[in-house]
Amino acid sequence: MICPKCKTLNDVNNAFCIQCSEVFRSTPKLPPTLFSTDTDEPSTPPANTIDPTDYLSTPTIFGIRQSDIEQSQQKTQQSQVNFDQSQANVPQSQANFAASPPVFDQSGVNFNPSIPFIPPPPPPKSRKGLLVGGGVLLLLLLVGGIIGAIALLKKVKPANEALPAHLGLFIQSGDKTTVSEIQKQDFTNAMEGKDKILKDETMPTIESKPNLILYSDGKDIPLGDLKLIQLDSVKPDGTMKQIDFKASPVEGKTEMKRLWVAENLAKGKYAFAILDGFFDDGKHKFWVFQVKESDKTDNGTMAKDFTVSLKNKSKNANSNVTKASPSPKATVEQPTGSRAAYSSLNNLSIRNAPSLTAPKVGSLRKGQKVYVIGNSTNYDKWNGMQGTWANIQTETGQRGWVFSPLINY
Repeated sequence: MICPKCKTLNDVNNAFCIQCSEVFRSTPKLPPTLFSTDTDEPSTPPANTIDPTDYLSTPTIFGIRQSDIEQSQQKTQQSQVNFDQSQANVPQSQANFAASPPVFDQSGVNFNPSIPFIPPPPPPKSRKGLLVGGGVLLLLLLVGGIIGAIALLKKVKPANEALPAHLGLFIQSGDKTTVSEIQKQDFTNAMEGKDKILKDETMPTIESKPNLILYSDGKDIPLGDLKLIQLDSVKPDGTMKQIDFKASPVEGKTEMKRLWVAENLAKGKYAFAILDGFFDDGKHKFWVFQVKESDKTDNGTMAKDFTVSLKNKSKNANSNVTKASPSPKATVEQPTGSRAAYSSLNNLSIRNAPSLTAPKVGSLRKGQKVYVIGNSTNYDKWNGMQGTWANIQTETGQRGWVFSPLINY
């Protein structure tokens, strides 16, 4: 018989499982009821031969011989003995079961006690933690980049940028929170003005790469006429060093321009100047400043030669300076509100529009006098120079446009 609980094989006559002591619901199988055909014995035993106490444990036997009864009793007794033996073995079986737990081969091959057990490698680490860590790092870098960009924008354009309140030329501080005006100085003789300026130690000091703002309506300080000159380079013959500068509009302020240079300025004294007329007889305006700290001792290729014609030729003038060609005889009057200027080049093109690509309608000789009627707002770059276009009229009455940096006032 197989135990329904632990599946252990038991004797067919066992009442309890020898392994787990499960009680079998069926009693040991007894011999079947026998029917005798022997007529020598009575069909029913005497009433006084049956023990009433046996009714509960002994099946009713009809016509059984004495020998069969004895044989059946012997088998029953033997079954009881087998059961008692099986019950006696239960504690030992339980002890053996507890003392000898099963050994499982964890290596996947036949277990050999003589070979030391090597545990399998640990499972690979989950990539979830790596992904989470990488995401956190990326987020930190993104936040740091945003904060840095905001700080840079605030540095480039502060929320409360100071701008001029009236017309003039101004120095703006490095953080753009304050502005200070550069006072204008007027001179008839540019050389005498230069000598006076160089003796002045109280002129404003700016950084080698300054922030400058021109606030002008185009009449008081025409941008096309403004020159940045190096004062110690001015010579009695009207020659000097001019430094290129650039202009860009201030956002939202159409009459304001930012003036700046591409490289640091060298140590020295400078002036934004409007040279109107002859070098020694004119209406010259200077806005002077100085640079005291710089990593440069000269302005190198940024400085270019520039000449303003003299009215009275001095004996001390440089004899090597090319004399201006005589101007043609005037045939028309000077236009009202215009001012005189002179060509700095031979064959200076006169064009019919303020553009380098406009058709050429004439030319000027070096030193030829013209009258500047006005200036355009169109900026161009040519041969390292940048500026607007001047609307001019020659002394013979021809009109057109010339590149402003190529005429001298």
